[in-house]
Amino acid sequence: MQSVLPGLSPNQKRVLAVVILAGGVGGSRAVQREVRRARREQSALCAESDESRRNGAGKAKKSKVAVDSVFFKRLGAILGICVPKAMSKEAALILFQGILLVSRTFLTDHISKIEAHAGRHLIDQNFSRFGAGLAAFAGVAIPAACVNSGLRFMQKQIQLAFMRRLTHHLHHLYCSNRAYYSASVLGGLTNADQRITEDVEKFSFAIAELYSYTFKPLLDVLLFTRSLSKTMGYKGQFGLYGYYIVSALALRALSPPLALMTAQETALSGAFRNAHQRLVVNAEDVAFNDPPAGAAEQMILNRHLQRLLRHARLSAFQRFIQQVFDGYIVKYFASVVALLDYIRSMRLLQNTSRGVGDLVLVYKRVTSLAGHTSRVAELLEQVQRLSAGNPDDTTRSLYNRNVSSSNLIAHAEGLPDPVRKEGETISFHRVALNAPDGTALVRELTFEVPRGRSCLIMGPNGSGKSSLFRVLAGLWPLQAGEITVPPKQSSSLFYISQRPYLVSGSLRDQLLYPHPPAAVWDAATPAERARFQHFSNALLSPDELEARLCAALEAVELDYLLGRGNGWWQVQNWNETLSGGERQRIAMARLLFHNPTYAILDECTSAVSADGEVVLYRACMRAGITMLSIGHRPALRKFHQFIIHFDGAATAKGWRLEEVEQLEETS
Repeated sequence: MQSVLPGLSPNQKRVLAVVILAGGVGGSRAVQREVRRARREQSALCAESDESRRNGAGKAKKSKVAVDSVFFKRLGAILGICVPKAMSKEAALILFQGILLVSRTFLTDHISKIEAHAGRHLIDQNFSRFGAGLAAFAGVAIPAACVNSGLRFMQKQIQLAFMRRLTHHLHHLYCSNRAYYSASVLGGLTNADQRITEDVEKFSFAIAELYSYTFKPLLDVLLFTRSLSKTMGYKGQFGLYGYYIVSALALRALSPPLALMTAQETALSGAFRNAHQRLVVNAEDVAFNDPPAGAAEQMILNRHLQRLLRHARLSAFQRFIQQVFDGYIVKYFASVVALLDYIRSMRLLQNTSRGVGDLVLVYKRVTSLAGHTSRVAELLEQVQRLSAGNPDDTTRSLYNRNVSSSNLIAHAEGLPDPVRKEGETISFHRVALNAPDGTALVRELTFEVPRGRSCLIMGPNGSGKSSLFRVLAGLWPLQAGEITVPPKQSSSLFYISQRPYLVSGSLRDQLLYPHPPAAVWDAATPAERARFQHFSNALLSPDELEARLCAALEAVELDYLLGRGNGWWQVQNWNETLSGGERQRIAMARLLFHNPTYAILDECTSAVSADGEVVLYRACMRAGITMLSIGHRPALRKFHQFIIHFDGAATAKGWRLEEVEQLEETS
């Protein structure tokens, strides 16, 4: 102190020390206040997203994001999916990566010895031996370069293998028992698309990276400790390790909640992406009201972006504070400790110190991994819940969340228990229909649709017409009564909505759907193809298939599409290329190609002209398809044998049946 501050008296030095100490304490408290303020602001930024997620997905229990027993349990479950058995491809990749890591550690140790010998020969001016050392170093550098490149390559292969296993598992659950419908329509899961794509990729990268960043430093510590012990003994080294242990505990106490910040930032990113996706899906509706709808959407998008960027800046500030302590405690101050006693074996000690320091800083990677693990684990748990068990029970549970218990009890009084059966015809017996808020729409609905007797359902908006079809398909739960439907596996029931779904693929693929597109089918495994054996087109020869496709397209008066581009194999953005009426005709051509026993038609010709509608319904009648239709045009009456009128609960039961006395000529 005397040489540093020569002009100060002892009292002045003490005063200066107190001032420095007080300034340090004050600065530390100021930093702590700023960190706490940043965390509170981050929580406020995420509150709106959390509230929206709770409203959309029910009162799901919010799990804590941290490195704790829950994290390790979830991580073990996910790794069990990624590495299903010891003899799997993924296990072999991990083993080979471990071999490369061990090789790199031994190569590093060998290079340290070569450097030490070369340095000694250079000091002794023994240039011949120094040249030999350089040659040896150049020789070892070749396998070292290969090993280093191999480590990066294997890390990427492990990431891709994990991502493939995990995504395939999620796809299996997501597409089972209509879990995708429960997730997107009934609100059983938020941001499923982002979690299956981005979150799984981030988790796979984090876990593959963590393996390398943990295994390599651990090997370095073990190997270089053994090497140093030959010249220094173990006492000094263990003192240094004790310092690192204390440093690790201190850094953990000072560390911000990295796992929570990672999960929050991912959720905000998903909300921002969903806002853009919502605008794309509803672009036409927004454009009809623009101005000022466009400006309103811009404000909404900018608000999502502002929340995301502000959260990222606050996270960057907290990471900056943490990195200051990391760099000082783990790296620089540790180097000072090392220089006190171990200057003679600096190279080996640097490797050892670097290895221990990397192990201490692995905690940051683990906490980041905890955030991704939490997101992927929640996805797995919710998708498993949605896809497991009886889909009707899952649908009822999600649907009833929006209905008060008093409504459910009142509306269930005097009504039979819900029963869904499979049979040869479609029938309803004492069925009750409720609105999504629990309001009663229809009671004691009883009728049968035998083969050859088509039924038309008419009524005002909100009277329960589409609700009936959703209950029939099992998308909404049956509240009371008995429904009989043909089994779906028999291909005897086909549904067409007002806004038909056009698959991404060729014109041929549009008619074959729900059979997979040709490109997907050609790459499918035998097990995947076996799931489509019940489709009649699976048994057709190529010529028969071509004839049926052409007949279906001609029946709906769309055969002119074959003259465009590459005919059946042309690939377009069909939602943009075709008009609304053409899209509905494509859906009817799909129906005629599959030729089911029953067709559920939900205003499927609303965008077609009156003359075109007659052509389409006549084609269905000639094909022998029994129709259960929703429609408003009186001209549809002549294609059905009886009509169910819904009156919107204007009467006690909310419906009445009308027989069509004279079926007009339709051929």
